[in-house]
Amino acid sequence: MAVLRWGEFGEVAVRMMGQVKPGENLLIVANTWTNMEIAEACMIAGINAKANAQLLVIPRMPETDTREFSPSTAGAIQGADVIVALCEGIVHRAATRKARDKGTRIVSTMPNGIEDYVIEGILDVDYALMIQVCEKICELWEKTEVCQVTSPLGTDISFRLQGRPALVGDGMATEPGEADYFPGVDASVAPVEETINGTIVIDGTVAPGGPVSEPITCHLEKGVITAIEGGVDANAWRSALESVDDPNAFHLCHFTLGLNPRARMSGYMLQDEHVMGAVTFGFGDQDPSYRGMVGTAKIHADVVLVSPSITLDGVPMCENNRLNPDLDLGRL
Repeated sequence: MAVLRWGEFGEVAVRMMGQVKPGENLLIVANTWTNMEIAEACMIAGINAKANAQLLVIPRMPETDTREFSPSTAGAIQGADVIVALCEGIVHRAATRKARDKGTRIVSTMPNGIEDYVIEGILDVDYALMIQVCEKICELWEKTEVCQVTSPLGTDISFRLQGRPALVGDGMATEPGEADYFPGVDASVAPVEETINGTIVIDGTVAPGGPVSEPITCHLEKGVITAIEGGVDANAWRSALESVDDPNAFHLCHFTLGLNPRARMSGYMLQDEHVMGAVTFGFGDQDPSYRGMVGTAKIHADVVLVSPSITLDGVPMCENNRLNPDLDLGRL
């Protein structure tokens, strides 16, 4: 059972993902929905790592909750050298951005409902191989003039990648100010905004929201959603974007490919976006590391396409959740 391995998980989360060093100020952040056994395992791992470890429990704050942290919570976050977050709603807050500007590193995961995955996705995989494959994909993307994503459901969107840094989402925070989600791994990039045109048909998961009961169709022009069509799920997701009253919420801010062979579609975004060959498009708040033009927003909203096809300058890269073996990217 996964619950018996939280001690091992905590050690990996702190030492490998957080890269915590002796003497660093480590903040473990949980919320009122977090399994405290997980939080305590990370706290013990922090103590074992000889860090100045503290555990902070906050109210649950979904991504659609635009309130900022209380002064006491903001102070704790800004005083940390490293944050291991075990809940949602942390990375895109103003206090966290300020902390990162000063060098705070943050790794985040949301174990509730996907306990087996958050353990197996870091402990029972060849993590080094995943990173190696991801690095090769990122090298390809940075040389790609036109990337096209299609699917039998009607997805047909293209955009330019060349000129933008492709990021290895390894789930680790090794550099000052870095933020990542674990378990990884994924390749991610901010397409050149004015070149993003076409249609996305979402058949996986949306955040905020959850798994879709019927496809959601989004039409985009120059990187901005111009229409959202579908049934109840489409209406709910559109309303969530509109509710924050921020035009940037409708701007596409990243394109991401999942690469974790332990991930399965579950209806939980953290796992679904890492499914091998699944594509995630992000909208709204854009991390500065992407070097894109979208900037900050009051919401960050991700959508997952389960099994699309990807071509790079006309050459197939991924189809049916498998990488093209002719590209010699490696086998996961």
